[in-house]
Amino acid sequence: MGFLRLFPAGVVAPVALVGLLAGPATLVARADTVLEEAGTIYPAESTYTFEGTAGQVMTITLASEDFDPVLSLTGPDETEIASNDDFGGTLNSTIIIELPEDGTYTVVARSFSGQGGDYDLVVRTSTEFEVTYAEAEALALAEDYTGAIAAYTEAIAIDPEQSSAYLGRAQATLGQVYVEQGDLVEGPEDIPLEARESVIADFEQAATLFEANGSEDWAASLREQAEVLRNAESPQ
Repeated sequence: MGFLRLFPAGVVAPVALVGLLAGPATLVARADTVLEEAGTIYPAESTYTFEGTAGQVMTITLASEDFDPVLSLTGPDETEIASNDDFGGTLNSTIIIELPEDGTYTVVARSFSGQGGDYDLVVRTSTEFEVTYAEAEALALAEDYTGAIAAYTEAIAIDPEQSSAYLGRAQATLGQVYVEQGDLVEGPEDIPLEARESVIADFEQAATLFEANGSEDWAASLREQAEVLRNAESPQ
């Protein structure tokens, strides 16, 4: 997305929206689990299947401390219908998707670098937060940033402990600025003050949640981004 260029070289926001196919990696399962596996990927790929029904909204998570996980989902016709690499400030992967048809779905768990290791894979029905979050992601992908901001805000109201929604809202706010102003935005100082303050607040709240979960590096990166925005001087 073009608006990522607003930040100085060497300071990269840990935000990577991947639309409806991404979801929070640290969510607590509060719905029916249909598949749960722990294993070791050698050389670097494992597959699992589950039975799905059209209209089900499913969350698939792949987490590992040994390697950078990558997820993909294949439909009953053996066509890939979703994939995800990093999500929400972690290297772990999550897919949230409404299943398009009845049948057998295949989850493919991979290592990004080809390195193997231990992992945990969970496939379950999605929570209310995840469904709302997925709607926000889809709106952001469609560049309906006003709708996306509203949906992220709704997701935050449902579960304010999820850093991904704050990051998504910040990204959507920056996206809206870039769409509205285009090439007029050359740096953080060109972002309108109201939007800048909103992004700073979301980055700092997400950083606080990352710190609470022990993700000090991601928290520090977000606070650094917030400081860049805070110190930007608006053009006279």
